[in-house]
Amino acid sequence: MGGATAIRPVDRFDATRFPCTVAAPVNAFLEAEDRRIPLLLAAAAELPALTGAGRIGVFIGAESGRGRMETLRRLVAAGGRPFDPVRFAEHARGLADALSPEVVSPAAPAVALARRLGAPGPVETVSLACASGLAAIVEAVRALRAGECDIAVAGGVGADVDPLMLAGFGKLQALSAHGVSRPFDRRRDGFVVGEGAALVVLGAMPGPVRVGGVGRSVDAVHLTMPDPTGRGAERAMRAAIAEATRADPTLDRLDVVQAHGTSTPLNDAVEAAALRRLGMPIGAVSSVKGALGHWIAGAGALGLVVAAASIAEGMVVPTAGLTDPDDDLPHVLGEGRRVTSRTALVNAFAFGGANVSVVLVAG
Repeated sequence: MGGATAIRPVDRFDATRFPCTVAAPVNAFLEAEDRRIPLLLAAAAELPALTGAGRIGVFIGAESGRGRMETLRRLVAAGGRPFDPVRFAEHARGLADALSPEVVSPAAPAVALARRLGAPGPVETVSLACASGLAAIVEAVRALRAGECDIAVAGGVGADVDPLMLAGFGKLQALSAHGVSRPFDRRRDGFVVGEGAALVVLGAMPGPVRVGGVGRSVDAVHLTMPDPTGRGAERAMRAAIAEATRADPTLDRLDVVQAHGTSTPLNDAVEAAALRRLGMPIGAVSSVKGALGHWIAGAGALGLVVAAASIAEGMVVPTAGLTDPDDDLPHVLGEGRRVTSRTALVNAFAFGGANVSVVLVAG
């Protein structure tokens, strides 16, 4: 609650020549061919028992897996000689037996979790870049409303602290050259990759927090850059608020906003502008990415878990790394803030302009 972070120098491989040399890794399951599944199953072990829960649906946000780097190096090198397509094909066929299906399937984590839970309900994978986890939760809400399942386990998983992803995000100039995640700060210069899995159980017995409204939109402007006007993000937020307000007309403020807050210059500015245009009183704004990095496909699910805790426990975590905001939003700096929170807005925005927002309300 004091603004500490899990970000540290990358030590599982040599990152000295990468654009960003720090991350918020989980140094476990390193021998797994695809770390998404053990990370997800570890998160599932923290869930309450679901015995006798009826039809359980599983909805997971996940991007495609990747084999261990040693496997990829062997595949590409093909013996260390000049590239020969015939020899490469023969070498690749030989490696195929060692490459498990989960590595190339975004669906594998959801299927593995459903198998672990013995879930007979629908199983769905949402692969929507950084909005995947929150979009999966929206799909779970809709399935519950449609009567497709009685209980839904939903969330997201990201396992992207590896050379391939650091190189790719570096090529896009999305990573912090200074190795600091500081959402909404004047000095922000990119995000820091984190990883992990976050899950929630929906449709169970009444609890302290419930989903009040959901909203989705797409910018349809650019493959990676958000709409600079923020209109797409605003549409998603307004849709979630409108749905929550239809259920509870007294909802007239957002006590907490768990922002997407990636620490990239344009994304944070776009989100801040869209939040201001909502015209609703906002009590506190926070982004957990300052402390735990950007979990990519798992980010939105993590944000929802943090927002739910803000309502249930009456405490908003600070945005680690933020000391000098460049907007007038009520950011939480330095220390956690005690709040009497009835509502929370959670945002997740992604490459391609996919926007997802969820409003949580006290149960």
